[in-house]
Amino acid sequence: MEITSGQPNINLGGAGASGDWGIMFLAFLAMMGGGFGGWGGGRGPVPMTGDQAPASSAQLQNSMNFNDLQDQNRDINNNVNNVYHDLNSSFMDKYSELQRDIAANAVTLANMQAANQQCCCQIKQDIAGLNLENEKRFNHIESKMDQSEIQRLRDALAQQSQDIQDLKAEARLQNYFRPLPPPVAGF
Repeated sequence: MEITSGQPNINLGGAGASGDWGIMFLAFLAMMGGGFGGWGGGRGPVPMTGDQAPASSAQLQNSMNFNDLQDQNRDINNNVNNVYHDLNSSFMDKYSELQRDIAANAVTLANMQAANQQCCCQIKQDIAGLNLENEKRFNHIESKMDQSEIQRLRDALAQQSQDIQDLKAEARLQNYFRPLPPPVAGF
């Protein structure tokens, strides 16, 4: 391309791949063995080992099996994680339920203790009332009886108590002097 604006003629080399540089590049490639073979693009007849060799079907299968094992391992880990979270959630639900039951039992126990306390107080009041009533009756009976009658009853009770003591003493003596059992034959 030429610029004609009064400037001197300058060749910018706009011929593309068919220009001087393109020809030199193609010649350089030809000297290298045609294409990119000299730089590792094409594989020649040299025996290939390690990473250079193409993968065999067994290697591909092993690679696929490894990927399957990784997927199964990931699934197992996810399932274990899900089971853990399910168990934890269930445990927390049961723990909360147990706490509610304990709180309900504590309220029931407190109500029973209050009712028992009230009943106990009522029974004590009733007993105190009966004792007072009995005391009044005894005093009334005692006031109607004359002192000689009271003394006669006391003496009769004392005599009965003495008779009981005598009977007990006699029973002890009879057990003490009890005859021996007959001897056993053959001894």
